[in-house]
Amino acid sequence: MRNEHDNDLSPQERAQRDFIANAAHELQSPLAGIISAVEVLQAGAKYTEERDRFLGHIEREARRLERVTRALLVLARTQALLEPPRSEVLLLRPLLTDLVAGVRPGTGVEIELSCPDDLAAVVNADLTEQALRSVIGNAVKYTRHGRIEIVAEAVSERALEVRVRDTGPGIAPDVQPRVFDRFVRAGGPDDRGFGLGLAIAKESAEVLGGGLELLSEPGAGTLVTLHLPLAARIVKS
Repeated sequence: MRNEHDNDLSPQERAQRDFIANAAHELQSPLAGIISAVEVLQAGAKYTEERDRFLGHIEREARRLERVTRALLVLARTQALLEPPRSEVLLLRPLLTDLVAGVRPGTGVEIELSCPDDLAAVVNADLTEQALRSVIGNAVKYTRHGRIEIVAEAVSERALEVRVRDTGPGIAPDVQPRVFDRFVRAGGPDDRGFGLGLAIAKESAEVLGGGLELLSEPGAGTLVTLHLPLAARIVKS
């Protein structure tokens, strides 16, 4: 959410300030994972397999930390009007599969993924991962039972959508108009988050040349749709 002081800031100053808030929010999760694994190793893992498992976890979280940092820097530089993000042809299914594999849904919660193998977007890979990670992470966080559906498909010759639908508690009507504002908690006052995840996802989507939409019904779940530019279909040999 912007305030009156924002009007006095240059794009560069606003981007620098937002980067600090974004970094503090997005880096805490992988850092916590690394610290936790290191503490276990320092306590003395008894078996080689156990040590290897935690070392593997540290490597995965460190690489995630690298990607998050790179995405936030790209976002900040773009918002500061320094340079546009570099785009590439990105296959969606491998990315979505990795993101689903990296989350831990609640007991009994199923995640269903539907995405053609050849569906691709012309986007910046780091920003796309950042946006999708936030949206999927939110769905997992708030869904305590039922399922999460992730559907990616082309909707025109130039555009595709990634829709993430959950069966969580939904978002209160008075919060929905502000859900993409900074520091607004989608889960209400009891939400332990910082209210930045969806804001960062929307900013990333817009920088990618797409957008982010949300529809929610209290008690019936939430649907978040990420719009992206469509690439030519990838034909495997």
